[in-house]
Formats: sequence, structure tokens, C-alpha cells
Amino acid sequence: MANELPDLQFKVIGTVKNEMKEPGGRPNIKDVESEIILYDRYAGAVDNIDAFSHITVFYYYHVPAPKGDGSYKVRPHRDEKNPLVGVLATRGPNRPNDMGMCKAKLIEANEKSLKVAGLDAIDGSPVIDIKPYNPKHDSQPDATMPEWS
Repeated sequence: MANELPDLQFKVIGTVKNEMKEPGGRPNIKDVESEIILYDRYAGAVDNIDAFSHITVFYYYHVPAPKGDGSYKVRPHRDEKNPLVGVLATRGPNRPNDMGMCKAKLIEANEKSLKVAGLDAIDGSPVIDIKPYNPKHDSQPDATMPEWS
């Protein structure tokens, strides 16, 4: 059994601005454009990020999804035909921690903001970190997944 570590704190580096106002997103999330507005102290932290076509954004669910019954068991896509699985075996928002991660297409960058497409964070979401997407390191061509996913 693992020893439990103390809770962690993160620095918020900016916020998301877009048209999505509540959890649940939109069916065509890839078409949603967002602006990630960085706090002044992080100006310059994204220098040369525009050399990448995509980024990975880590953010906080500031309007979290309902936690359900607390069992950490869910049916993927809330479909009764799917098996009951552990929440960590899904990409759903009902997580032990209200943290999201999404790859997004980088459209435009300047020292204080990034314009992206396909970010599934809602308006006002605090951004915790941003990393460039690198297909050499981040893509797994041999990855598999179950049919219910």
C-alpha cells in the first residue's frame, strides 16, 4: 500500500476564454476556438511555442461535474449498454481531482495569449500548465483501447 502524500497546490498561469459556459461542452469540440490568456508574470513563457502545431493544456474544472455516488465507477459516455468501469479507465470529467488535460490546435501565439481550437475547457477555467505536443514523444502508434471507449 502506498503512503499517502500531502495535498498539492498549483500555480494558475492564466484563464480560458471561450463560448462554452457550462460543463458538458459541445459535440463538435474541435470547432470551438478559445483564447488562453496568460497572467502578466508569464509573459514570454510561450516564446517560440508557435513552432508547434498543437499544445497540451492542463486546467482546473472550476465548475466541476457532479461527483455521482462517490464510488469512482462510471458507465462510459453515460450509456447503460457500456460496462461499469473505474473512473480512471475513462476520460470523463467525474475525477478524483478536478483537473483536465486536452490537446488543442495552436492557431496563434503572442507573449500573453494563445488562440487554440479544440480545447474542451469551459470559459473561465484556470490554466495550470501548457506543454507543446511532440508526436515523437506523445504519440503511441501501438496503443490500444477497448470497444466501449
